[in-house]
Amino acid sequence: MLNRVTFILAAVCTLALSTLAGCVKTYDPAPELDDPIRFGAGSLLLNDDATKAAYPDNTSFGVFAYKGNMNGPNNNLAPGFMYNVEVTHTGASYTYSPTRFWPDVSDPLSFWAYSPYSASPVLYKAGTTTEFTSATKTIPDIQYTADGHTDFLVSDVVKNQTKNSNSGLVVMPFNHALSMVDVSVVKVDTASKYTVKLKAVRFDGIYFTAIHRSSGWSDWSGARGNLVLYADDPAVNTDDITLTTTAQSLPPVIPLPQELTNAAARLHVEFTVSYAGILHERTTAREVLLSNVFENVGSHWEKNKHYTLELRISPDDPIEFTVRWSDWGDVFNYSITG
Repeated sequence: MLNRVTFILAAVCTLALSTLAGCVKTYDPAPELDDPIRFGAGSLLLNDDATKAAYPDNTSFGVFAYKGNMNGPNNNLAPGFMYNVEVTHTGASYTYSPTRFWPDVSDPLSFWAYSPYSASPVLYKAGTTTEFTSATKTIPDIQYTADGHTDFLVSDVVKNQTKNSNSGLVVMPFNHALSMVDVSVVKVDTASKYTVKLKAVRFDGIYFTAIHRSSGWSDWSGARGNLVLYADDPAVNTDDITLTTTAQSLPPVIPLPQELTNAAARLHVEFTVSYAGILHERTTAREVLLSNVFENVGSHWEKNKHYTLELRISPDDPIEFTVRWSDWGDVFNYSITG
């Protein structure tokens, strides 16, 4: 057995040994307690648009398991049973090693997980900057550094499970912990015949590192950086984007939730304009405070929110923006000019 085996004591007495001890003790495993802990394909993302999307394939998450009766948000239990165990999802299979087995039904287990898995996550005791260990009695806070393109998920706490709960299957309900921003660009139709080519779109001066706590994100740290949505660079893009009157979508980004009120946080848009019959091409760069762009959504990005930004470009007028965001079911629309 790999983790936990309960033995049945059997007394076997034989005539040949009766002159010695009179009885030989043997140990046999109790198979009814050898139930492995399984993580099933039923693991779901919560609040994912109008559907419950399956946990993404070919990814892994880190699991913490607490033995004992968990009560209250901070529980008074430590994750000594499973500590940052990597569970890998491939197809319909969720695998990890070594296998853990359910304890007796009188000792329930509670589970918490995050994704994507890290072999050395930066963990803190809840509400502090004290290092978290397998002996710390709480659900950990976790520091995360976003790359702008990878979703970060944190699960609900699944409390007081036993080998009889869901037939030994643990279902981890995950929540999106970051924001998603979609940007589309369109050329405003005017009487003048002109061509607009997109050169660059960036979110400048934003944070990439912070601590995720049960109350939300805090303790933003590290240098502010730029998140590129589009760059007219042959090393990145093989085709230039020539704008039309039909909105063209850029690849979505997944930034860290944060306040956008700092003057360094800006939307940078760069494009060229040329007119029919005129060889000269004019390059224009515009920067707008992100606090203005997202003013009507509180000048910040919230976790588990999906924002859509449409840029409308004409030769001489200011760039116009339409900001929409989805609270997973409710859609709001606002327009601003910058």
